[in-house]
Amino acid sequence: MKIGIIGAGTIGTVLAKKLIAAGYQVEISNSRGPNSLKDLVNELGANAKAVDAKTAAANEIVILAVRWADVEQTLKKIAAPLSGKILIDVTNPVIGLGEIADLHGSTSSEVVASYVPGTQVVKAFNTLKGQWLNDSLTDTNKNRVVFLSGNDAGANAKVAQMTTDMGFTPIELGNLFIGGMVQEYGKPLALKNLLLI
Repeated sequence: MKIGIIGAGTIGTVLAKKLIAAGYQVEISNSRGPNSLKDLVNELGANAKAVDAKTAAANEIVILAVRWADVEQTLKKIAAPLSGKILIDVTNPVIGLGEIADLHGSTSSEVVASYVPGTQVVKAFNTLKGQWLNDSLTDTNKNRVVFLSGNDAGANAKVAQMTTDMGFTPIELGNLFIGGMVQEYGKPLALKNLLLI
């Protein structure tokens, strides 16, 4: 199965590595175009391909791993190919140096979902630093908790299975509002590197 990744920064790259190690193929994109990703794709190996954002967005499951400032513009460009797909939102509503954006009572994933109607948004992987996600110690990584939330039970289940395949322990928190209220940056579960033992 192929997973689309939009954003090739620290989190997007780490997730690509984990997915490939779990037997998935990835199509990864960034704002500078496929040619800028040649070195990364060579590092990732044969199961990775550099593509443009619209191509990445055409996969059944797509990961959004861009800065909050780029979320709206990025999603409006790829809303059509994302329709009917699952979008894993790993963003946090951070602007400037740790300042949290004013979302007027919504959660960041609810805002994301508003830009891509018809897409099932699942919040996941946003509470962990890249170095924690990249931890490959076999005695702990399989117990590392990844929180997820979403409004569609079927989409949540697919993301939970993918998370398990990658070697993590998924814990579902509820819908996008309930989950966002505890897992977004600045909320109780943000930046918590938890192991289920």
